[in-house]
Amino acid sequence: MRHKTQQEVNQVLCKCSYCTDYLDYLNVDAMGNRIKPNYITQQFPQLLEKNNLRRIRYHDLLHSCASLLLANGGSMKEVQERLGHSDYSTTANTYAHLEYSSKISSAQAMNECLKI
Repeated sequence: MRHKTQQEVNQVLCKCSYCTDYLDYLNVDAMGNRIKPNYITQQFPQLLEKNNLRRIRYHDLLHSCASLLLANGGSMKEVQERLGHSDYSTTANTYAHLEYSSKISSAQAMNECLKI
C-alpha cells in the first residue's frame, strides 16, 4: 500500500511527464515506466555487496524460500502459490525431494495406526 501511495504522489508531482500506461502495475520506476526485466538481477549483487553478504544468484532465493516453507510444514500448494508457478507439477517436480520430513511424519502416523 505504501508503494502504491508513493506512485500516486509521483504521478501528482510529475504531472504530464508521468507515464500512465502502467497504472495497474506495482513494479514501476519513479516516472511510472515498467522496470526492465533484468533490473533486479543486475541490482541484486550490488545489494549483497553493499550489505556485506555472501554472493548468491537472485534465483537461489526462490529455492531457499521453498526449502524453508516445506521444512516448516508448508504444503506444496502453498509453495506453488508463493513462487508463482502456474502449474502444480512444476513445483512438485522441482521440490518433491524436500518433503522428506512430511514423509517421515506420515510414516510415523501410519505406524501408530497399525500398532496392535
